[in-house]
Amino acid sequence: MSQFLSQIKATLRLPDTREFLAWCAPALLAGLVLRVALCMHMPYAYYHDDAPDFLTTPDRLLHDHRFELHEKKTFLVPILFTLPFFFKVPALITIPILQHALGLGLVLLIGLLCRFWFRFWRVFILPLTLLAAINPFFLWYEHTLMAETIFLFCTALVALAGTLYTQDQSRGRFLFLLIALFLEAGARPEGKLLFGFGMFLVVLLHWRAWRLDWPRFAIIVAVAVVTHLMTKTSQAGLLLYTSVVRLTPAELKCAPGFDPYIAPIRADLQQRWEEKPQFPKVRDRRAVSEAVKQYLADHPALKSGSKHQSVDAFCLKLAKETCLQRFGYLPVHIYQKFRAVATDSPSGRLDNAWLFDKQREAYRGALKRTLALAPELTGQQIDTVEELDHFVDTHYGEVPWFNRWLDAWLAAVNRLRFPDQPVPNPQFPVVPLFHPGVPFYFLAAALGLVAVAFRRGTLQAFHVAWGLTLLAFFYTIILTANVRPRFRFVFEPFWFVYIGLLAESLWLAASSPFRRS
Repeated sequence: MSQFLSQIKATLRLPDTREFLAWCAPALLAGLVLRVALCMHMPYAYYHDDAPDFLTTPDRLLHDHRFELHEKKTFLVPILFTLPFFFKVPALITIPILQHALGLGLVLLIGLLCRFWFRFWRVFILPLTLLAAINPFFLWYEHTLMAETIFLFCTALVALAGTLYTQDQSRGRFLFLLIALFLEAGARPEGKLLFGFGMFLVVLLHWRAWRLDWPRFAIIVAVAVVTHLMTKTSQAGLLLYTSVVRLTPAELKCAPGFDPYIAPIRADLQQRWEEKPQFPKVRDRRAVSEAVKQYLADHPALKSGSKHQSVDAFCLKLAKETCLQRFGYLPVHIYQKFRAVATDSPSGRLDNAWLFDKQREAYRGALKRTLALAPELTGQQIDTVEELDHFVDTHYGEVPWFNRWLDAWLAAVNRLRFPDQPVPNPQFPVVPLFHPGVPFYFLAAALGLVAVAFRRGTLQAFHVAWGLTLLAFFYTIILTANVRPRFRFVFEPFWFVYIGLLAESLWLAASSPFRRS
């Protein structure tokens, strides 16, 4: 540890490090001011309806003296959220402060990516770090009991670790890459998919000396397998199949005679789709689960393992065969899902509807756990629903400046977009409805991702591996997840980074003849 600290001190003394921190200082200052203002206006975290799942771990540790993770969650966020409970500080105050600190750390990570990815990094580092520092979506999730902030930080950390390893394939940087991938997988279930990036990058960098370097590929595969076994969740198959249930063919090899069970759900979703593009909701996922449970109960030979696991595993089989039979249509399906919420905010608001109506439902949704953890969560004893409602009414209030900033941000990024498309209005046919077009900045970011992969240099192998991984990651998340804009949150900082890379690539291409002459 002393050697590590001395190395950090030596790095901070370097002129390049001081220059980098100076360029990041305006963004760090702006981000700090916004975060302090938000914490002063609303000291307590927003209690999302997913929060009780993360609090399963501290609840079991404090009251049953055993370690347990919720069946839908991976290990990193529940463990980090548990720490304040043992330091006897109100978790609803401590957790947002810690996540705001990660938000400022994310600004530095974006700055480092700019420093390494851009040739003219001094031109782009200031605007890109400022955009990361003042992004209202980041602020909202940092102030909310959810996994998104930690997941986003770990994703940027993986990008940085891959960049450093591409520059120098030392053992220390390889270890850093493994740690970053492990933390990414622990932050959210889909994070384990980025082990594919690590494997692909190792192959691209070491294929010329494969006889000597193959152990590194074996190590990353072994870590990926162990991590997968540690981060298994119970809904991946059900989520994926619910997303594509409308496309289920009449005959499935993995489920003979399944069509009568799923036909009513499929017909309902198809009818809703014909009215206008609509996607399954939570109630549809429950209906699919019940249909599969009934099918397995009627076909006991197909059932294996525990009841819940067998349903999810069987749904995964159904989803795989459905996707294979409708593989050519899947890109259209994914585009329709993305377009449906492309102009919506991936975060919530801090207005009365969110703070009182939705938050009150979240607190009451797991009332027993909320009351049991109330002293550690709030710093005061709460024993009844009335006392809980009083706590919400007296400790939360609308944050007008944040809501105005969120609206202004959305209006700015959505201003330039493809033409809106009319959709039928079954309730009032004479009043037309329009589906907003996809904003142009998504397309610009995609073009930047492609352009930088063709730029020759030390990092070309990284950009090929990382770019293809992001595309596959996006494809998988949008295909699997519910139709909610928050599932694209992990890509938010990369939209603007790749727009900057597109601008730089166009400038380099345009100025290339003059540089040669």
